[in-house]
Amino acid sequence: METTARGDKPKTLQTIVYISIPNSADLEFLLWDLQDAIAAYAQLSGTALPHSVDLEADDAGCVVDGIVLAVDDAFDDEAMIAVEQILDRLGNTETRIYVVILAGSEDAERAHETAARLRRACRLRDLAWCNGVVVCAGSGIAALRHSPRMGLLRRPFSEAMDKLVGAVRMGCSIEHAQLLGGGNADSVDADGMVRVEPAVPAPIWRAIIKRLGAHAQSSI
Repeated sequence: METTARGDKPKTLQTIVYISIPNSADLEFLLWDLQDAIAAYAQLSGTALPHSVDLEADDAGCVVDGIVLAVDDAFDDEAMIAVEQILDRLGNTETRIYVVILAGSEDAERAHETAARLRRACRLRDLAWCNGVVVCAGSGIAALRHSPRMGLLRRPFSEAMDKLVGAVRMGCSIEHAQLLGGGNADSVDADGMVRVEPAVPAPIWRAIIKRLGAHAQSSI
C-alpha cells in the first residue's frame, strides 16, 4: 500500500516522460491530447509546464518525476517487458506512474487486467502508481484529431483526460486529485481508474470513426 499512499501526496513534476507502447496513431493521439491540455492549463494558470524528457535521447542520469504510459488492451508479454525495462531505468522511487489504456468500445475487462499488471510492476520497484484512464473507444480514435475537443464526439474523452491532467499537475493519483480539487471521486472505479465510453451507441460510434478515418485517408 505504500506506493499508492505515496501517489496520494502531491508533488510538483518538473520532468515528465510520455511513452506509447506500441507506437500507433491512436495512442499518439491520446498522448498529444493530454500534452496539449496540460500546456493549456499551465498557460491559463500561469504555472510552469513540466519539461518533456526523451529517455532515449536525454542523459541517462536525468531525474524523471513522472511517466505517462499509453498502451492498448492487447497488452502482451513483449509489451510488458518493454515497460519493465523503462521502469528499471528510473531508479527514483518518487516517480509518479500514470497510464492511458485504449480498450474496445464495449469491454474494458482486459484493460483492467493490463492496469493490474502495470500496478504490480510499479509496486515491485517501489514506484508510485497513480492510476489513469481507460478509453473504451476501440481503434481509429485518432480520426478525431481535428474534431472540436469539447464537441459531441470528443467531449467524454476530453473530460476524462482532464481528470488525468489534474492528477499530473498535482503530482498525485487521479482520485486524490479529484478530492483535492474540491470535487468527488465518483468517476473513479474500485481500481482507481477513470473509465470513459463514447457518447453515442457503439454501432453508431464505429460507423462515425470508420467514415472519419476514410475521409482522413482520402485527404492525404
